[in-house]
Amino acid sequence: MVPILLLTFVVLLAGGLVWLQVSAHRAAARSWEELVSQLQHIPPRGLEIVALDYMEPKPNQLKLEPEHLWALIGGLEGLRAMRRNANLLIALAAYVQRWNFDEGVIVTERMRQDAIQLKRALFHIRMERVLRRTPLRTPFYLQQAASAYYLMTRRLLALYATSHAGLLPALRAAI
Repeated sequence: MVPILLLTFVVLLAGGLVWLQVSAHRAAARSWEELVSQLQHIPPRGLEIVALDYMEPKPNQLKLEPEHLWALIGGLEGLRAMRRNANLLIALAAYVQRWNFDEGVIVTERMRQDAIQLKRALFHIRMERVLRRTPLRTPFYLQQAASAYYLMTRRLLALYATSHAGLLPALRAAI
């Protein structure tokens, strides 16, 4: 029984790694316009409120209730959009390497680390929903996901501001 479970785990892990590589190559082959057009809308003001509440603590930290957090980020669809957009944002950062290699590489890697935090938080939210646990920690994971995604967008906008300001207005409008 144990060897079968181990083999299944290894096969699933290998399949996941192959899928990640294929999707990364597909994203790299797309044009800048294609990448930007595929970004899905996330309520920017709500995202900022949730992210800054987490990243910049102030007195009276229990201001945002869980229902309010969900509404501000756009609910489950907002979380799904963050997950889909994360890879597109990384591809847009990698695109900058064409004209600003050094900064493009560093910012892209920082954004990859942010994406790991985002996906980890989304995984925990999904597990709480699947296992039907009392969603005690869900608000914390929502704030972690929102702050990781918010950081990704801020990093990307700053990168374009210093590397290719001509594309910045279109990128800002898409994000």
